[in-house]
Amino acid sequence: MSRLPRCLTAAAALILGAALIATTPAAQAHSKPRLPTGVLASGLLSPLSAAVGDDGTAYVSSNFAGQILEVRPGKSPKVVYTDPNGYEVGGLSVHGGVVTFVVTRSDRETFENTGSWLKRLYPSGKVRTVADLHAYETKRNPDRRTSYGFRKSDPACDAKWPAEIGAPAAYKGGIDSHPYATAIKKGTTYVADAGGNTVLSVSSRGHVRTVATLPGIPYKFTAEVVEGFGLDPCFVGRTYFFEGVPTDVETGPDGRLYVSSLPGGPEGPELGSRGSVFKIDARTGYTKQVADGFLGATGVAVSPHGTIYVAEMFGNKITAVRHGHRWTKASPPTPGAVEWTRWGVVVTTDVLSGTDGSSAPAGELINLG
Repeated sequence: MSRLPRCLTAAAALILGAALIATTPAAQAHSKPRLPTGVLASGLLSPLSAAVGDDGTAYVSSNFAGQILEVRPGKSPKVVYTDPNGYEVGGLSVHGGVVTFVVTRSDRETFENTGSWLKRLYPSGKVRTVADLHAYETKRNPDRRTSYGFRKSDPACDAKWPAEIGAPAAYKGGIDSHPYATAIKKGTTYVADAGGNTVLSVSSRGHVRTVATLPGIPYKFTAEVVEGFGLDPCFVGRTYFFEGVPTDVETGPDGRLYVSSLPGGPEGPELGSRGSVFKIDARTGYTKQVADGFLGATGVAVSPHGTIYVAEMFGNKITAVRHGHRWTKASPPTPGAVEWTRWGVVVTTDVLSGTDGSSAPAGELINLG
């Protein structure tokens, strides 16, 4: 799985149960449903996911505090859900006032994911578990046949691969479920599982199936990188396949699913900007990479006209892509989520602030307009 979810889960262990969430009121109310432009909420802790309803009500997660906040135009944000066990909460989507979200349980000592569920929060406050995603991963392990690492074996060189890197020189997909995002279309919920490297579909009755497994992301080691990482020279020119880690899923105007992806290895600039966006046919599972070169692609949104917006967490920007042309929509610090709405592009920013316990949370929910 990606180092990002593990890193975020590790940070959660430092602040769970101790973090306070401070928010600021949204802009003044309007007679008609709309979402004001500008900062909608601030002082947020780990706002890695957001969703906006048709009435302009926004929802934002506080993943590491296990909470969901509701932000209504003209009213102060309020916590509408807190996980009773303190588990991680995220992957928000909303339809008809019903908020769909995911919950992940992690071992606080090893940071291994030991449970995950798809749930729904109703306006009444009632919560229903729709599906046990970890159980499905344990039973099916969809990427079990996918080869990661060096696909061309060189036993002598492979033996020199450093164990401290955290991933073997060559391996197949293991059992791991860390759902990270959801999208709803015609009663079906699509889930981007960052641990399982898969996109799943869940029916209204809780039936889970695999839509697609993201392909391994190839990287050819250069002499400069090998030297910089202190690797043996035998790795120069060899290609390592990192895990394709889905971080968000949205439906596009063409009926396809759009999925942002991390490269499943160093997420910073050490190996370059390797994040991607894939387009997936939910019926056949056909997967095509439609954009790449993103630095930490943690969120994706698609407008009715087909413009793709990508949140680059480690690139500190929101990038727009259309017909192969790209431009910077905004340059906020460490953005996490991006959502297209009829009132503008909504993003969460400064999503890692306060997670190390050394400073106050400074995350924001912003409508860029």
